[in-house]
Amino acid sequence: MFVEVDPVHDEILRKKEEQDREKPQRHLFRFPHMGMWTKLRPGVWNFLEKASKLFEMHLYTMGNKLYATEMAKVLDPKGVLFAGRVISRGDDAETVDTKSKDLEGVLGMESSVVIIDDSVRVWPHNKLNLIVVERYTYFPCSRRQFGLPGPSLLEIDHDERPDTGTLASSLGVIERIHHNFFASESLEEVDVRNILASEQRKILDGCRIVFSRVFPVGEANPHLHPLWQTAEQFGASCTNQIDDQ
Repeated sequence: MFVEVDPVHDEILRKKEEQDREKPQRHLFRFPHMGMWTKLRPGVWNFLEKASKLFEMHLYTMGNKLYATEMAKVLDPKGVLFAGRVISRGDDAETVDTKSKDLEGVLGMESSVVIIDDSVRVWPHNKLNLIVVERYTYFPCSRRQFGLPGPSLLEIDHDERPDTGTLASSLGVIERIHHNFFASESLEEVDVRNILASEQRKILDGCRIVFSRVFPVGEANPHLHPLWQTAEQFGASCTNQIDDQ
């Protein structure tokens, strides 16, 4: 929101937006009618182009209808990528609806849906379909909103690389998932959630993680801690004791 951007950074953003406006594929947008700035993640245009050839894409936001409509115009000005498949929460009088997301309104079975989001919390019923990416905090107010320490990307005048950043990595993952899904002997029985889980286990496969001073001494069920469960989800073997192995 404009009110959350201090005058110094607002001036910097205006100059960047003026330069960005001349490019065929922009990343920085100012919306006076909504009183907000939007910065797209580097690599977004390549991601959308290639992902759209493999998947039927839906745009899902916790923002209101006005916000969703504007983002769809920015990401898909010709209306060919999402083709009207835009899902929002709340009406135009609300900024954000804090309810969780679900796959209602998304065509297709859960066994063939892949979700990319920066929050696990908002997908309580579809965690197995989810690829969680690092939150993109370009603006200082974004880091404050989520209680993150340290400077924002705008403050350090540094951004992700489009060829090696989050979206480039995510594209590689969904390309492998797509290949493995259609390489299955029976498309009626294949489940993308199993394929995604297999890909995740490769990340820490063969690693042994010792959790020392992470849990209270004498913790009866350390395996129920989110960090322990996440490590195992990505293929690691976990313990809270050092042994000879």
